[in-house]
Amino acid sequence: MKKINIYIFSLLLILSTLSCVDFLDKEPLDAPSDESFLRNENEMQMALTGCYNILWTQWNNMPFMFAYDCASDIGYERDANDLLKMGQGAGTPSNKIAALYWTEFYEGIARCNFLINNMNRGKENVSPAVYDKIEAEAKFLRAYYYSNLIELFGDVPLILDVVSLETSQVANTPKSTTVDFLLQELTEAADILPEEHKPLSGKASKGAALALKARIALYNERWQEAISAASGVMAMEGDLYGLEDDYSLLFRKDGQSSKEIIFSIQYMNPDKVHTMYRLIGSRTAGGFTNKKPAYQMADSYECIDGLPIDKSPLYDPQKPWENRDPRLYYTIAVPGSEFLGYQFETHADSILIWNYLTETPTRIANKDANNSSNPYSTYTGICWRKYANVEDRLTSNLCETNAIVIRYAEVLLIYAEAKIKAGEIDQSVLDAINKVRGRESVKMPGITTTDPVELFYAVCRERKYELASEGFRLFDIRRWGIAEDVMNQPLLGRMSKGYPEQPPRIDSYGNAYYDDSIIAKPGESSEYKMRLVDNRTFNPNRDYLWPIPLTEMETNTAIKQNNGY
Repeated sequence: MKKINIYIFSLLLILSTLSCVDFLDKEPLDAPSDESFLRNENEMQMALTGCYNILWTQWNNMPFMFAYDCASDIGYERDANDLLKMGQGAGTPSNKIAALYWTEFYEGIARCNFLINNMNRGKENVSPAVYDKIEAEAKFLRAYYYSNLIELFGDVPLILDVVSLETSQVANTPKSTTVDFLLQELTEAADILPEEHKPLSGKASKGAALALKARIALYNERWQEAISAASGVMAMEGDLYGLEDDYSLLFRKDGQSSKEIIFSIQYMNPDKVHTMYRLIGSRTAGGFTNKKPAYQMADSYECIDGLPIDKSPLYDPQKPWENRDPRLYYTIAVPGSEFLGYQFETHADSILIWNYLTETPTRIANKDANNSSNPYSTYTGICWRKYANVEDRLTSNLCETNAIVIRYAEVLLIYAEAKIKAGEIDQSVLDAINKVRGRESVKMPGITTTDPVELFYAVCRERKYELASEGFRLFDIRRWGIAEDVMNQPLLGRMSKGYPEQPPRIDSYGNAYYDDSIIAKPGESSEYKMRLVDNRTFNPNRDYLWPIPLTEMETNTAIKQNNGY
């Protein structure tokens, strides 16, 4: 059971005495009515809680970062909404998800700015250690919100003060300038934040600041800074951080205090919840399967000999789920596996399946086969498994498993990629990659090559296997310059009866490509052809960035729209 005293709930009684309105959610902290606010530690902590609250931003009732994968090549948004349009290369300045993220992240920045710029009002009433820690946490959060904005939108206004009507016209700041600022902010924050491992606190730590710094540096080709920051986290391996032996445990309630989790967003039923079970759970198990993995994502995973499926002698096209990287099964529910207490099967002729939730397994009707009674059941024929937990089946709209923002495996892969790109390949690079591949529940063969090109591809593939469904893929395919390739491909679902006779072609990045001849054309049966789920397009002159929202363009005449919008 989660701790009742996580930061937000410890302040509810205080907040209720201040106003009859929800202070943190409805009263923006950049426009307080009380000039004396922030005169003591309690008020500073309340303002800081307001800064953290933006982490609960959601799209379609799921933690915001999970939507990024739906707009990438590995995921699909089944609902006909603005996230689907982003994945299809059909984003416009009126897009609602772009507007939501822009507005919410800038709201978080405004709250951080208010606190940072006004907390000196009560400096004499707070101990120096507490004062510095509050400021460092606010700087961490401001950097995190900006890191999302610059990766989504590119050159965005860098605003560090409380904005008034007179100062509201702000031009785009070059992304490189913002990156410089964020790296310096996180350096300062890391020097102050405590070295502790308390993922259930939801609070920023030294390790979180260094890891976020490493991520921002990597995404922006600041190789040495990425290496240095990642090394700082790696130096804390042991008592503070380390890889979880059981990979699947990370995404379950009983794994939320794992040493691998560096920073996570806290949820607690009924106060703050998400609906990941409903969104990704199978139809048989009571889910809606709105968010689906592309079938090509499952094809990406290697066989247990470390070879791709188009090269490995262990791969049998008619038994595609055998002899594969265990992370495939931890990340994706594949046909024939047990998922949320039921046999998961998407072959069209699989009318009955096993229910394992009864005292003795029983046979029940299969709602996941593609039939007339459930035309939306399979779509791609597979489901995401991370964050779909059987204990949520009776409260599928009230999930409270924390959403991981940063974990140690990412840090190791950041370090490896940055070292490769910096031309500093040594044993530590192989060690970092192979720690991730070699964790107890995975045990994939180690990478041995020291060729810089091949080693880079190995890290790219590893990020795809390890971090799928966690919100990293959209930014990876952009920064590697492969979005125009992978996003100009059809997103596929399985044959409703059987499997292809030959494996797809797997490229150096681990991306799968099927011959057009086995992809069902619109209106054509997909019984013995791959289902065409979504025919995507990607304009490289436009779609590497999201559009700046129309409302911002209309109210801020100094800002410039991204190309092509």
